[in-house]
Amino acid sequence: MARGYLALVLHAHLPFVRHPEKERQLEENWFYQALNECYLPLLDGLQRLAEEGKRFRLTLSLSPTLLSMLADPLLLGRFERYLERLLALAERELERTAATPFYPLASFYRERFQRHYQLFTEEWGRDLIRAFKRLAVAGKLELITTCATHGYLPLIKEREARRAQIAVGIDCFAHYFDYRPAGFWLPECGYVPGVDKLLAEEEIRYFFLETHGILSASPSPRAGVYAPLLTPAGVAALGRDPDSSRQVWDRHMGYPGDYWYREYYRDIGYELPWDYLQPYLPSDAVRTDTGFKYYRITGREDKEIYQPERAREKAAEHARHFWYQRLEQAAYLCRCLGQPPIIVAPYDAELFGHWWFEGPWWLEELMRLGDAGDGNLELATPSDYLAAYPPTQRAQFSLSSWGEGGYSRVWLNPANDWIYPHTHRMENRMTALCDLYSEAQGLRKRVLDQAARELLLAQSSDWAFILYVGSTVEYARRRVEEHIANFWKLVEELLQDRVDEDWLRWCAAKDNLFPQLDYRVYSRFWQRGQISRPRLRVLFLSWEYPPRVVGGLGRHVYDLTRALARWWQQEITVLTVGLPGSPSHEESGGIKIHRVGVGEERDFLAWVENMNQAMIRQMESLNNAGESFDLIHGHDWMIGEAACWGRDCFGVPLVVTIHATEHGRHRGIHTPLQALISGKEGELARAANLVVTCSEYMAQEVCGLFGLPRDKIKVIANGVDPETLGVKGWRGPAPPSPEPLIVFLGRLVPEKGVQDLIRALALIRKEVPGARLVICGRGYYEGELRELVRREGLEEAITFAGFVDGQAREALLREAAVAVFPSHYEPFGIVALEAMAAQVPVVVGDTGGLSELVEHGVDGFRFPPGDHLLLARYVIELLRHRSLAEEFCRHAWIKVRSRYCWRHLAGLTLEAYQELLAQKQMVGGEKIATPSGDRQR
Repeated sequence: MARGYLALVLHAHLPFVRHPEKERQLEENWFYQALNECYLPLLDGLQRLAEEGKRFRLTLSLSPTLLSMLADPLLLGRFERYLERLLALAERELERTAATPFYPLASFYRERFQRHYQLFTEEWGRDLIRAFKRLAVAGKLELITTCATHGYLPLIKEREARRAQIAVGIDCFAHYFDYRPAGFWLPECGYVPGVDKLLAEEEIRYFFLETHGILSASPSPRAGVYAPLLTPAGVAALGRDPDSSRQVWDRHMGYPGDYWYREYYRDIGYELPWDYLQPYLPSDAVRTDTGFKYYRITGREDKEIYQPERAREKAAEHARHFWYQRLEQAAYLCRCLGQPPIIVAPYDAELFGHWWFEGPWWLEELMRLGDAGDGNLELATPSDYLAAYPPTQRAQFSLSSWGEGGYSRVWLNPANDWIYPHTHRMENRMTALCDLYSEAQGLRKRVLDQAARELLLAQSSDWAFILYVGSTVEYARRRVEEHIANFWKLVEELLQDRVDEDWLRWCAAKDNLFPQLDYRVYSRFWQRGQISRPRLRVLFLSWEYPPRVVGGLGRHVYDLTRALARWWQQEITVLTVGLPGSPSHEESGGIKIHRVGVGEERDFLAWVENMNQAMIRQMESLNNAGESFDLIHGHDWMIGEAACWGRDCFGVPLVVTIHATEHGRHRGIHTPLQALISGKEGELARAANLVVTCSEYMAQEVCGLFGLPRDKIKVIANGVDPETLGVKGWRGPAPPSPEPLIVFLGRLVPEKGVQDLIRALALIRKEVPGARLVICGRGYYEGELRELVRREGLEEAITFAGFVDGQAREALLREAAVAVFPSHYEPFGIVALEAMAAQVPVVVGDTGGLSELVEHGVDGFRFPPGDHLLLARYVIELLRHRSLAEEFCRHAWIKVRSRYCWRHLAGLTLEAYQELLAQKQMVGGEKIATPSGDRQR
């Protein structure tokens, strides 16, 4: 039995760089250099070992972007011409160096490039993927993969976006190799909790972590980095051995710094005349490496000539040193651990041949030593070791990477932090679009697939790395900006149904990777290539529901239940209060509606009590009839008693949406009735298994008022259906007018801030004399507002329109030039959302849910509540500059159609239901209903 196992792991990756529009693109040279200096020598050596019958095992990670470039005919044809230019340059170098000490080395390079050309064009027929596959089939290589575009997972915000990077990467690998890998390379070894579950869902058996990622695990690993640990999701994590890494990587002590090795930084591309070199360089304007390097590392300015034969001998010497060091290390660890260790030595593949020219020779000699060894140390892959020694210890891991500093500093710093607000917005929007277009076909699917591709490409960790180290900064910035711009152009054209098909074809042809990509991988309900939605039975309790509509709550419940039933095929039952003449039982839009009768009662609290008792009797009837539910969703405190009774009767979780609080509505608690209502709100919130609020502002308010933990609250916004406002597609803001109309819609109470808008109008009319204001709504503050209008002398410019709805509201929004919502307190701001949906530019008070709804300077303006001077300035800007107003409306329209449509919000709600049911099923001894309807105990 071996005393230990050595797992050599090479990670081969390059960013996707392909420019069909230019014959020679400098950055494409990265790919050609890597092929010539790393991958061809590596394959040549491994194939030679296989033909000699040597026993060896090597793990090789091939990134999806690299595989896509290795399979691209355009790039492969250009690489062949790249080799031909090198061969032509070699002939010139033989002439130039004739009768000089450099001639043997020039001859060495010509023979080397001829060998590479013959291997690439004849022996492998341009198909390096097939060459790797052949070695894998022969049992020499274990091939694994990484994220689609090498996205750094700890800085990807949405779970769906992380999953897409992983799943698309694995699908790309399977496309080229016809099987799914057992292992996975986390880009930059970047781990964040939850990634292991995503890997487990893809049936990945193992991945790698930096040394401290293992050593800082909880509980502490018994074997350090020398045995795999199981994550909570059951995937094996293997840690990098610091000793073996140091001997190769260390810039001062590592092997590549030996003075017999080739000097990387001396290349004729920077030393010979431009006219001589220009025909052979990848750019007409920039010098770059040619691969003709004539000196070795000598530690002096006066470099000595490189001697390949002596360097190869030194590589063999270093390989023997490395092998015997690992042999002693394995023997010591085996005695300490009582089990043969696995010594994991991971490296970037491009180190071997590109940075360390002799690296492939070193690696080949190491493989030979493994074949000739005495069996005390064996070469193995992680799969080999896991099969022989299954891990037994489980641990929790925290964020880590193998970048400088060990965490995320390389990829998140002042040079590149601007990237992430953009990509995070793109992640959020892509997931929302999956809700909006869950089964898109034809042109829409092509647009969505390309949007997903642009997001993946923008997330590449390479761009952030380049920006950090300061190389080719302009190119990296341009690539990120291009993918961001392309994404938003695609989204805008999709939502406006105005797709530029020629441009779409160009985008897909230029970045032609992942041809099998399905945008639905970003859906919350995506499972291995298909959408798998749960089918739940949900009982809604609401004291208002059409035709009984008192405020916004009834409309909210109506829209949400219809979206759940229509778009997500959920079984919805609504229990509510009826009106005279409304049916007590009906089915509408796939929703079962039960309305209870509640008699007239002067005492408000008595009426609430009667309503709850009527609802309880109806639930008793449903239960006796054999009805069952997976959960109950109640809305606001008034149905609290019935909701808690139903939870206990049906044995199901309770979800409660708190639309506003008594404390918030009145800016404090001032009366005994308000105190009683606030108390009941708190009781219901604490009794619920999950609380839903419409904004983060409301979530914080509920936490503070009722003492709830933040993780008990889910923020799901209110929504709007543009068609209910008479808007079916993009039409843009109202045309310019000499008397532009400003509108306000809402209750006339002090916290809505209409008084500030009236004061601002006097200033607005100094700059835009014809500006008019229509105030829509009713409330006890109307008298004081009218008096303020009189004092300001604005009677001719301001109209109090009262409550408007339906066609009157549609007509008003069509005519409006600006909508203003100057609230001092606003849990969400549904009227502002309706104005955005109607394509009216908005100015809002920077408070509550309005702060989250409007992105300042992007889709509207926000101002400090009460600052009527700044309010006036923003309204004037929008009235004067139609292009700005149109830009705001366009961004707002995209946001409304994707993030605030009821289809998307119902998807979020369904996801919250699923998470709650999954959590409850993990709690033993509690009777709950499963999504299948069976009861468990």
